[in-house]
Amino acid sequence: MEHRIITFFYLIDEYLKTINLKDDVRSKVSNSEVLLIGYIAASDFNGNYFKGYQYCKELKIVKMLEYSRFIRRLNNLEEIIEKLFLWLGKLFEKLEGVKIYSVDSFPVELCNITREKRSNLWVDKELKGYNASKKIFFYGLKVHMIVTTNQEPIFFYISKGSTHDVTAAYDFLPYMPKNSIVIGDKGYVSNKLDNFLTNLGIKLSPIFRKNMKKDKEYFLKRKIRKGVETAFSVITSKFGKVIKAISLKGFFTKLKLFIFSYSFDCFLKLDYKQQNLLFN
Repeated sequence: MEHRIITFFYLIDEYLKTINLKDDVRSKVSNSEVLLIGYIAASDFNGNYFKGYQYCKELKIVKMLEYSRFIRRLNNLEEIIEKLFLWLGKLFEKLEGVKIYSVDSFPVELCNITREKRSNLWVDKELKGYNASKKIFFYGLKVHMIVTTNQEPIFFYISKGSTHDVTAAYDFLPYMPKNSIVIGDKGYVSNKLDNFLTNLGIKLSPIFRKNMKKDKEYFLKRKIRKGVETAFSVITSKFGKVIKAISLKGFFTKLKLFIFSYSFDCFLKLDYKQQNLLFN
């Protein structure tokens, strides 16, 4: 635990220096400390900010501030959390020599679908989506994510629940490195998308539906795709069925914090030389 906290704090502190984000001179608690409390809450306490806050307070890990102030400051760092994720993603991409990736999406409920018209966070008919793996409808968002063969995330994109995977793919797959191969499930079967990405030097290789031509690489693709499925399983196990938040900004902050926490845990698994590449 001590090594993880020190590594996290050093990583955040160094990144904030590189983007020249300075702390408020009126506050005795740095942005790095605020993010550390948030990370511990997401990683160790299923997103319960108060428990993470109390844990850090009891162990005197960081200088403390009032709880309500901590929440406001953490929510104001939503954009930084996403940038930190992308920063680590660039390292994972650099380490992925074969350039083979998996892409998929998972649903994140804003509330139970029976309460969709009474949601306190966001009311929008386009948030109603269908979870094909569980064959049920849900009300919320979709997180589309690309991971390496080592289950390391390099990019994520958040859309409304009704957005089809192919539609969302146009907004993030073009950012993949040239000559990369992206493996998706049958939801990514689209000749138009395939041609679009081919022109960008990116090969989309989805697993075909049963009524389509035989896929000779089916079992290999399934094996590789387990990486993204494992990543989703780890991330969603942290927050359970619904992410608890009292504001939409707080919801997005907590969701991105869960995703970044998984990314940081992947970073911890790298050896020292690989980790050091992040600063070179």
